[in-house]
Amino acid sequence: MGCRARVAFLPTLVQEMPGGSQAGGASGHFPVNGPSAVTGRSDSRQAKRDLDGARLSRRTAIGLAVAGAAAVLVGCGDDQDEEPTPTPTLFPGTPVGRVPGFDDPGRWAGRTLRVAAWGAEVQQALREYVWQPFARATGCTIREMTTDYAQLVESVRAGEPYADVLLVDSIWAETALERRVVEPIAPEEVQADRFQPFAPTEAAVPAYAYAIVSAFRRDAVLRIGEPQTWREWWNRERWQGRRALPRQAFASFEFALLADGVSPDRLYPLDGPRAIESLKRISGRIVDLWWDSGQQPVQWLSRRRAAFAAAWHYRVVAGQRDGRPIAFIWNQGLILPDSWVIARGSPARDIAVDMVNFATAPSVQAALARAVALGPVVPTAFDFIDRSLRPVLPTAPEHLDQLIRVNTAWWARHQTEANEQFNCWLLGGPCLYPTPTPHGVTP
Repeated sequence: MGCRARVAFLPTLVQEMPGGSQAGGASGHFPVNGPSAVTGRSDSRQAKRDLDGARLSRRTAIGLAVAGAAAVLVGCGDDQDEEPTPTPTLFPGTPVGRVPGFDDPGRWAGRTLRVAAWGAEVQQALREYVWQPFARATGCTIREMTTDYAQLVESVRAGEPYADVLLVDSIWAETALERRVVEPIAPEEVQADRFQPFAPTEAAVPAYAYAIVSAFRRDAVLRIGEPQTWREWWNRERWQGRRALPRQAFASFEFALLADGVSPDRLYPLDGPRAIESLKRISGRIVDLWWDSGQQPVQWLSRRRAAFAAAWHYRVVAGQRDGRPIAFIWNQGLILPDSWVIARGSPARDIAVDMVNFATAPSVQAALARAVALGPVVPTAFDFIDRSLRPVLPTAPEHLDQLIRVNTAWWARHQTEANEQFNCWLLGGPCLYPTPTPHGVTP
C-alpha cells in the first residue's frame, strides 16, 4: 500500500514522502524474505517489488509524525490491532542549544539540503533535534524525504540524486561505495576518531545504535528469574511459555547458534544448518509467533500471547513507558548502527558533511537519546545525559560488553543464502543454497 504526502512545516523545513512503498522506510528495513534478505536490497525494480510486501519492522507504520499546528499526519498500511501499539514517542528532553562551530546563520543561506530518513518517531526526533536547529544555525533550507534505496540507485545512475544525505542501515552501507551509489567521506571531514563503538567508514558515518534483545513478561519470571542467555531461553522445561522470534535468518540464526553453545566471539561466519537444527528444538514453542513487524513482539508479550520474545530494545522501552508489564536484558543482544551517507553526485555535498557533523555533535546526540532510546555513537554525548537514562541506551559503557556486534560485512555478502536456508526450513522444501562461507570476511 502506498502513500504520498507533502507538508510545509517551517519556511526552512519541507517534508516529502515519495509515492509507493519504500525499500526500507518507516515500516522497517529488515525484509522477511525475497532476493535481498536481512537488510540489503536489490537495486532492481523487481527486487524492490518483491521486498515491498514483506518487511521485518523495527519502526512504526510509514508516516510522518509531525509536531506543530501546521503538521499533517499520514499513515500507510492496515492495522487490525485491537489496542494501541506502544510506539516510541519523543521523551521530553532539553532542546538543542548552541552547538560549538555552528553559530553563523548565513553560512548556507539561500541553499537547500535534501535529507532522507525512515519516517515516524526517528524522523520526528531528527526533525526537532537535528534538522530544525541546523537550519536555524546555518540558514539553509531543509527538504525532508524518505529513504528509498531503489529510488536512490536509479536517481544516482541518472545523474540526479533525489536526496543529498540519507539515513541507511549499516548492512546496506557495506557495499554502497563499491556500487558507486554514495560519495566517499574522508576521516578528517567528520573527525572519525571521536566515534565509538562504531567507526565511520569511507562510505558511511554512524548516526545512532540500537539492539535486538531478550524481552519477557515480568509475571513469567517471578519465581525463577529471567533467562540470562539464549541457551537458557531455549530451555523449555524451566522457562515455560510461548516464544517469539523474527521470521528471518537475521537474529534468529545468531540466537539459535548461541543457544547451541557457540561463543559470541566465534559466532561468525554463521553456520546455517546448525542454526536451523537449534531452531527446530524451540519451534514448538513458537508455532505462529514468528514476527514480521517490530511492534508484534511487544504486543504479544503485553497480551500474554507470548512469555518471551526477541525484540528491538527501544520498542520494549516504549512499552514500559506505556505501563506494559514487560522487561528485557542486554546480555547476548545484537547491536548495530544506522548511518548517514551522502548520495553520489549530490550538489550539496558540503552542506551534507556539515549536517552530519552537527548531527553527531555530543549535545545533539544526547538530545536524540532523550527523545528516543537510541544509543549515542559519540561517547562524549554521555556527558550531557542524566544517569537515569543510561539503563535504556545500548551504547552506555556498562552495556557494551554484554552486547554482540552484528558482523554487517558478513550479512552484506550472505544475506540471500542465509534467508533462503531459513525460509526453506520454515516453509518446507529443498534448500537452494549450501552453508554460507566467510569468503575472507572476518568477525
